[in-house]
Amino acid sequence: MATGHGRIAARTREGALWVLEGTQGPGQVAPRPGLAPHAGLLVLPLAVLGVGAAAGVATGEEGHRLLRFERLVSGGWQVVARSAEPVLPDARPLQADLDGRGDGGHVVALAGPNAQRYRHGVLGDATEATRLLWLERHDLRVMRALALPPPHVFEDIAPRPVARPGAAGVALLTVRSGPDGGQLALVSADPTHATALRLEALGEPVGGFHRWLAPTTDGPHWAAVHTPHIGGVLHVYHAEGAALGRRRLSADVSTHAIGSRETDLAVWRAGLLMLPSQDGRRLRVFDPARDWSEDTGLALLARLVQATAVAEAAAWVGLLADGRVVWMALDGAPAAARR
Repeated sequence: MATGHGRIAARTREGALWVLEGTQGPGQVAPRPGLAPHAGLLVLPLAVLGVGAAAGVATGEEGHRLLRFERLVSGGWQVVARSAEPVLPDARPLQADLDGRGDGGHVVALAGPNAQRYRHGVLGDATEATRLLWLERHDLRVMRALALPPPHVFEDIAPRPVARPGAAGVALLTVRSGPDGGQLALVSADPTHATALRLEALGEPVGGFHRWLAPTTDGPHWAAVHTPHIGGVLHVYHAEGAALGRRRLSADVSTHAIGSRETDLAVWRAGLLMLPSQDGRRLRVFDPARDWSEDTGLALLARLVQATAVAEAAAWVGLLADGRVVWMALDGAPAAARR
C-alpha cells in the first residue's frame, strides 16, 4: 500500500493495482499486468508506479519491470511506460532529486537482480540487486546508473534519500555487501559523468561473511543497526571524505526480523530516534540533540512488527505481532505519561 497526492494505491490479493482517489466512490482496478507480491508502490501527482512481472516468471531475474500507470479519462488505470531493465522483484521505488534540479526528482529503483552472486536471503530471498537506477519518472528511461562488479551487491530493497550540507541534490544511503559482510554506502550523482551514479563514501564492513546492517535516517542524521538479528548494535555515522566514520551507541536493538521485507522499524519524530529492543518488546528512544542520550522508553505487550509516525498528531504508532496497535504521543512528556 502507498499513499500520496490524494490517493491510496494498493496491490489486491490477485495482483491487480487498486487505486482510491479521495472520496470519489469505489476504488478503480487495473487487473493486468499483475503486480509483484512483495514490491512497493509509488504515488506521483499524475501516476502510480509499481513492479510488474512477465507472465510465467517465477523468480524473475529477467521478468520484473518498473511500470507507470496513469488514469484513463473513462476511468480505470493502464500502463503507459515500463523500464527496459529488470528491477528487483521486491523493489520499493522512490522519488529523489539527485541532480538538484528542483523539479521534484525522478525515480530510484534497485535493479540488476542476481540470485547467485550473494546467497544470503536475509531480506526474504536470495535475489539481490547489482545495479542502482535513476529513471525519468514519465517514460522510465535510465538517466543515471551505477553497477557493482562481482562479488558485491546492494543488499537492500529501497535506498534512503539524505541531504548533505552544500550539495545541490540529495544522496542515497544503502547497503553494499560482499565477502566481508555489509557496509553502509552513500551513492550520489557523479559530477564528472552526466549518466552515472557513484559510490561517494563507504563505511567499514561489519566484518564476517553474511553479516548485515540495517540503515535508518531522518535525512540529516545517519544511523545503522549492525547485525540486527544477533545482538543488534546501534551506530551513528558521519561523512569523512570518501569514508563514513561511525560511533557505537548501544547494543540490544533491532530494526529488522530475519527474512522480513520490513527493513526499518525505526521512527524519527519530534527530533528523536525511536527503535525496538532486540526482542521487539520495548521501544527505546535516543535524542541526537543531547549527544544521543537515551530517553525513557516504552514497554510493549508483544513484539513490534511495524512502526510509523503520524505527523499531524505528533505521535508514534506501532503494530504488534498479536494484532494490537500502540499509540504514543510525542508531546515532550515522559513516555510513561504518553501511553
